[in-house]
Amino acid sequence: MRFSRTNIPAAAIAVAMLLGLGLASPSHAQTTISKVAIANPVKIFNDIKETNDLKAKMESDRKTLEATDLAKRTKLNDLKTARDALKPDSPQYAARNQELLQASIDYEVWGRLTQMDIARQQKQQIKTLYDKIRQTITEVATKKGVELVIAEQGQGLPADLEPLTVDQLKMLISQQNVLFNTALVDISPEVTAAMDAKYTTNK
Repeated sequence: MRFSRTNIPAAAIAVAMLLGLGLASPSHAQTTISKVAIANPVKIFNDIKETNDLKAKMESDRKTLEATDLAKRTKLNDLKTARDALKPDSPQYAARNQELLQASIDYEVWGRLTQMDIARQQKQQIKTLYDKIRQTITEVATKKGVELVIAEQGQGLPADLEPLTVDQLKMLISQQNVLFNTALVDISPEVTAAMDAKYTTNK
């Protein structure tokens, strides 16, 4: 193929630009590629031993609260039964009614405060676990020489699409932030193992 005299400078300039940008140098391109990994915070959260122990404690606390709630409601019913056994125009009825009213108010306040405290504890526990997960991801990634960890959020599409609406399917697709990876790129199992090891040691 023959180049005209006017094409030779243009070709030379193009090659020079490619060399200058590093696009024509494989060795240079390799030094600029970051080592990337993925981790699934939700899967790690569900798999670690600390979460399982926390769930067990929450279940135990729930049963204790249910027993306390039953005792308080039983007391309210007993107070109501005792009040209703009296004549409405008797002095004892008024006293019993006042006692029942106070107990009802105490029960309602206890219920609201208990719910608020449970919500506060759960939020703090989730935040604490998330911080631990993120810290352990950093430690594992650093040891492996990883420069960037992408949080895998999508759980994949279900095999049966029939129950989904079009909008629900679109939403699921939009949540798929990792389209392809090999098992070697996913550090979630290593993070889970590291967190379990630390948790068992400090338990």
